[in-house]
Amino acid sequence: MEDGLQGVPAALDNGCADAEDALPDFFATDFFAEDDEAEEEEEVKSSTKSRKAQKRSERACARAAHEKANTRELRALFEVLKALPAALPGLASEQEAARTLATDSTLADSLGGKGKGKVGKPRNIAPDLEEVESALAAAEAALQTPCPYRSLPEVCGPCGGVEVLASMVDRPPKYQEKYLAQELSLLAKVWALAGGKDDPSRHDEGRLAVIDIGAGNGCLALLAAVLLDAHAVMIDHTLPPEPLRVEDKVPEPWKSLVLRVTGDVADLDAMGALEPLLARHGIRRVIVIAKHLCGVGTDLALRLVSRWCKSSRDGSGSSEAGVTVLGAVFATCCGHKIGEADRQIYSELHAGDSYLMASTGNDAERLQQLLKLCTRCVAWRTTAGAAANRITPLQVRAAELFEDALQQPRLNMLKSIFPSAVEVAFVPQRSSPQNRCLIAGSEAGVRRAAASGEGEAAAAECLAALSAARDKLIAACGGPLDLKPHGFVSSKYDYDGM
Repeated sequence: MEDGLQGVPAALDNGCADAEDALPDFFATDFFAEDDEAEEEEEVKSSTKSRKAQKRSERACARAAHEKANTRELRALFEVLKALPAALPGLASEQEAARTLATDSTLADSLGGKGKGKVGKPRNIAPDLEEVESALAAAEAALQTPCPYRSLPEVCGPCGGVEVLASMVDRPPKYQEKYLAQELSLLAKVWALAGGKDDPSRHDEGRLAVIDIGAGNGCLALLAAVLLDAHAVMIDHTLPPEPLRVEDKVPEPWKSLVLRVTGDVADLDAMGALEPLLARHGIRRVIVIAKHLCGVGTDLALRLVSRWCKSSRDGSGSSEAGVTVLGAVFATCCGHKIGEADRQIYSELHAGDSYLMASTGNDAERLQQLLKLCTRCVAWRTTAGAAANRITPLQVRAAELFEDALQQPRLNMLKSIFPSAVEVAFVPQRSSPQNRCLIAGSEAGVRRAAASGEGEAAAAECLAALSAARDKLIAACGGPLDLKPHGFVSSKYDYDGM
């Protein structure tokens, strides 16, 4: 092997110490190049993953910070408050109002995202809390009413009345739990306005009827009829299914005391649709009630009462047919359901209202803008108690304020119809978040109706009358009146239809 290994450098053949240095160039570079590139690619990928993970972490931290600070909720409120000066000239000049007016898209996004139930991305900058509070305080001053929501007296039914009422009718437990306290409170107010039970000695004045607008199955009106020994006139736009109608469940003499009128309150004329019916039954005294009519339902019911009372020939409160409207009890709800078309109806029904005129400078466009803002936000108060809600105390304050602004014209209308009218909270919020109630009638009747439900003489008389009515009804039925909706299954009320 003198000639050495063919193709191997002499240095290797000779066993040189620097043999490694004598390796060919292709072995020193190309052989390791693929490994280096692979390592670099892995490093790039790892770095990219790390940056993405860091960005995700930063976004998560920012989102958590925004949620903790209620950024989205504060912005929703602040956008509304910034838009208010366009509707309320007392808050800012015309130029300031135009500059701060929020666009429809901004409001829609801030009030609920671009899709129903969707949560938009948190804003990068939270509004200054002090600025929001200052704007809200200014709005409260501009929209101030004589008796704001938090100052309303809580006037419930007589103590012990829920138990009496519960033993009077048989319904699914969850239904009883939700409605008994509401029904008792409203019954006590109707009792007070009527001056007590419809004693036969007063029949020379004509029979009494309780007219329930939006009566549904008629439970409340029937209970009023039983309590007062009066007729129950039930008005609704559609007749409920037969298994739900209370008149088909109650025995005589109460069955004959139930009268139905099918029609929309928006189109109903008391003189044409009600008075002939009342006259046939000798009814000349009525109390109008309405429980939780959504949107402008309360306002349309108010218009019906107003037109009816204005038909009086001599200012005595009696219509041409001799019917006297003794008073009204309206439990209101769902101002957020006053949509675009309903806002126009509301404006027309309350045209000339002193509170709205003063607030908006008697400007129709400003009024529409005010209603657009108010109606969208009143639900903040009633949904604040819902599970997993994120409504803030400031939003609740604003919702109460906007609801005050919707209620004041209604109260003013009642005051223009009757000698006296007040607003109360007719049940605690735990019984119903929709707990505002308007009461109108004679001064003495309203005084009795707005008295505390516990310890008052009128309440004691009402409780005694309710107990007597319960005993009479149970004796006739052989037990509590069965008002279960047989055949109708309800998961909400945990009822199997049996």
